[in-house]
Amino acid sequence: MSLHLVVGLSGGLDSTVLLHLMHRMQQKLPQLFKLSAIHVDHGLQTASAQFVAQCEAICTQLSLPLMVVRVQIAQAEIASLGLEAAARRHRYQAIAQSLPDQAILALAHHRDDLLETALLQWIRGAGLEGLSAMNRLSKMDLGNRIIMRWRPLLDQSRQSLLEYASRENLGWIEDPTNSDTDIARNRIRLEVMPVLRSLRQGADSAMARSIVHLQTARDLLELVTEQALEESRMPEGRLNLDVLFAQDEALAARIIRGWLKQHGAPTPPTKRLAEFLRQLRVAREPFAQMDLADPASGQAWQVIRERGFLRIGR
Repeated sequence: MSLHLVVGLSGGLDSTVLLHLMHRMQQKLPQLFKLSAIHVDHGLQTASAQFVAQCEAICTQLSLPLMVVRVQIAQAEIASLGLEAAARRHRYQAIAQSLPDQAILALAHHRDDLLETALLQWIRGAGLEGLSAMNRLSKMDLGNRIIMRWRPLLDQSRQSLLEYASRENLGWIEDPTNSDTDIARNRIRLEVMPVLRSLRQGADSAMARSIVHLQTARDLLELVTEQALEESRMPEGRLNLDVLFAQDEALAARIIRGWLKQHGAPTPPTKRLAEFLRQLRVAREPFAQMDLADPASGQAWQVIRERGFLRIGR
């Protein structure tokens, strides 16, 4: 069975270049993979119809199949999660429902996106997972489906994509929100990154190398955490407290986060989890509980301590 690549196509510069590159590769190696595109229309901009039309035009030009998926996002969810996070959540859910079996989702994130994401996570106080930003190849667990994501352009700058598009006479639509500096990502792109580049020649590539170092450290920590979590498991999805308490605070917190993630439960903020671990260690009573809420679904979860173990309740 041949590989099926599905390019996430927005109609903008980045994804247009990616689709064109993948199409050129497929023409040279037609037996290697099947290629198609998917566009998610959030309906949040007056230009939404233009983006759909642009995606249809480029796919018609390249004789490639295109899936257009339309989603609706409630204002309450936007208010709770923020526009970017709510749109991303619905976009991936729509893709998960529409992506063919065994297909790989190809995304057009490039080096500028990588650096902007890392800086955004830094100013939000993110940990290692957030600071290590995007991976070239990664799995995304959406509950009822796991999607494999491939980002082949992470080593390329946006400028190099512009130059490629110019050489190939490609057309695209510029997202009108890209110039809105009220959006944090845009302000980093338009105001912060030029200052960093002025401070040191080659800042972009140097910062990208730092992120690779962080990703390597994260991968090692994930391996250690998985091994410790496996040792802590008990029947019926419970967690052995004696094994958990044998670890230091940082690894114990990672074990609980990994355990919650595997159950599809939300993870608590760092300070709250640290306080819960402290209470678990000093409490004389056999029972304790930490309540968790999923901001996206509103569902309530609990981490419940009973005699010698933790379990998850809903």
